[in-house]
Amino acid sequence: MKNKKPIYVLGTGLSPHDGSACLLKDGEIVVAIEKERLTRKKHDGANDNLAINYCLNSEGIKINDLTLIVQCGDSHIYLEDYHKMWGGNGKRLITKGEHNVPIISISHHLAHAYNAIGLAPFDEMAICIIDGFGQSMKYCIDLQGEIFPKKVSNDFLNVLFEKDSFYFYSKDGMKTIFKDFSCRKDFPHLSMFPFFVDHSIGDLYEQASTYCLGNRSNEMFRQAGKLMGLAPYGNPKTYQTKIFQFENGRVFVKDDWQKKFDKPCLDYEDFKNRFQYFADIAYWIQKETENAILNLLNERFKICNVKNLAYSGGLALNAVINAKILDSTPFENLYVTPAAGDNGLAIGCAYYGWLEILKNPRKKNNGNTCFGKIYSSEEIQSAINNFFFTDNINNDKIIDNFFNVISECIIPKHLPKSDFIFQIKIKEYRIYNLVFNDKKCDVLKEITQKPLGVISISSSDFIKWMLGSITIPDLITNHKLIVEGDIPNMEHSLDKNKAESIMVKLLNNFSTNNQNVQYTKEKDIISITADLLAAGYTIGWFQEGSEFGPRALGHRSILADPRRTDIKDFINSKVKFREDFRPFAPSVLLEDVQNYFRFQGESPYMLMIAQVQPEWREKIPGVVHEDGSCRIQTVTENWNKKYYKLLNKFKEKTGIGVLLNTSFNRRKMPIVETPNEALNFFYECDLDFLVMGDFLIRK
Repeated sequence: MKNKKPIYVLGTGLSPHDGSACLLKDGEIVVAIEKERLTRKKHDGANDNLAINYCLNSEGIKINDLTLIVQCGDSHIYLEDYHKMWGGNGKRLITKGEHNVPIISISHHLAHAYNAIGLAPFDEMAICIIDGFGQSMKYCIDLQGEIFPKKVSNDFLNVLFEKDSFYFYSKDGMKTIFKDFSCRKDFPHLSMFPFFVDHSIGDLYEQASTYCLGNRSNEMFRQAGKLMGLAPYGNPKTYQTKIFQFENGRVFVKDDWQKKFDKPCLDYEDFKNRFQYFADIAYWIQKETENAILNLLNERFKICNVKNLAYSGGLALNAVINAKILDSTPFENLYVTPAAGDNGLAIGCAYYGWLEILKNPRKKNNGNTCFGKIYSSEEIQSAINNFFFTDNINNDKIIDNFFNVISECIIPKHLPKSDFIFQIKIKEYRIYNLVFNDKKCDVLKEITQKPLGVISISSSDFIKWMLGSITIPDLITNHKLIVEGDIPNMEHSLDKNKAESIMVKLLNNFSTNNQNVQYTKEKDIISITADLLAAGYTIGWFQEGSEFGPRALGHRSILADPRRTDIKDFINSKVKFREDFRPFAPSVLLEDVQNYFRFQGESPYMLMIAQVQPEWREKIPGVVHEDGSCRIQTVTENWNKKYYKLLNKFKEKTGIGVLLNTSFNRRKMPIVETPNEALNFFYECDLDFLVMGDFLIRK
């Protein structure tokens, strides 16, 4: 009897930020990845080629092996110039009509809703979506139930955007209960809200976050979480004006207070100088947002009397508010999606395809949300063996010889039709003028015309770049690369695999003191790691597949002993290089959670805030925030076995079943995905040890 062919459904989110892809096999997630983990550019979105290829390659299949592709985006996703509109990287892999696989599109809040349906443990549930804004009404395919505004001319469908949606799901399927839309407007005279979806709770929170923490690029998507951390430093009495008003179950933003705020944060220096001003605003915004969401949920419960609530959309990442939902609303059980932002759209798309298009039964997830590919022991060993860090003695010879043979790395078909010059300044040595022409690349000492692009970089970072151990976004983020002009043209013309191969040979030939990584493979890595943590060492912890979502849950984590009084300042300044007010989360054994925290239930995805028990605040200061709270992660053996064992072993050695757990990255950097990225980060910060699988790496 022939084996039954698997049913594969690919979901992909086409938001201009936080892109991702997710692959279901017979109704269960086999792999999913956020685009930022691959490009190393925080919150990267739009073109989904890299994320799709990652999923297909991890499963060992091709596009035509897929049964269905579901994506979230407007109709223009099929246009030839899609990649130009949203800054993608070339033509999409899944352009309509080029494959034998059906491709369908669904709307934004619908994808968020099916993200919740796919992962939530409930058989029956209400589903609430609150974010900055979603799809325009013109492209929504879930316009049933109560829709506001009720009567809209076709001429205005494209200017009204989803701001909050409410659904009901049971064994009979999903139906829309309530959807609220509002216009997107420009307010150039308002410093806090220069552009804003009118009356959106989520957009107000994002805009206020950027006002307090700076930078109106895609930085706003990384500031909202910081505002929550800043709020406890604020004075409750400074601002008490009511921001929201409530009418007929809908939330509206008042506008009589907004003109007072005309001094946004300019940069980090400005933020430090006016810290209390911004902290007071943060407290006020957090408290008003909390009131608005709780009011909305109470109103929605009246029209959908269901005890279980699944919650998604960007605002669902606000752990402070999440912790108050069950106490302040009639809902009895709450599930918050781990990837509640736009990174979760791909998961929702995949489940929509499985459930609604293919009409297959729902298979419950076991709680695991670590969907990245698992790197084998052999792959980790190879990364360790091939990782180079040099003493710089022969870097000039290595780089000179590399540029002597750079023509071997050129991809002729990727060269522009007209000649162009690119200049690379190696800071310690010299300038290399690369002239790309006639299907080759010449290196000249002098040039008479202005180069198309210029890069300034150190010799060691250039070598790492060519080895593929560090990317341009990482170099720029860490101020190790100065760029002028057009880099993509030059990068696109180089065969990176060939460049890496040549650089490895040159390192072997010229590095007289090329240091190998010091490591051992341990039979009992759990016990050894627990000993090191108990002794006060900080550890990079890299295990199995990466987490999907913004929180490290024990697969790509930085771990430390929470008893260290200096640990917050040390990790913020020497490891993560971020603002000093940022708190750290504790991981705790589920069975011990009430010993240390005022909390009942589970918080496996670090999306709930709890107060630390008074008698423990001075004993575990590393995870206690300014107001005595912390964002907790409860750990069970169910899908986090190795991390559960580590916590147990640490408890056995210290008497404390809590570890400080923060994401394995630094400020403005995505969480590490590969063994090579983990090694590179380890050697560029003050972490003491790195554990990857059963390998212990030392400095």
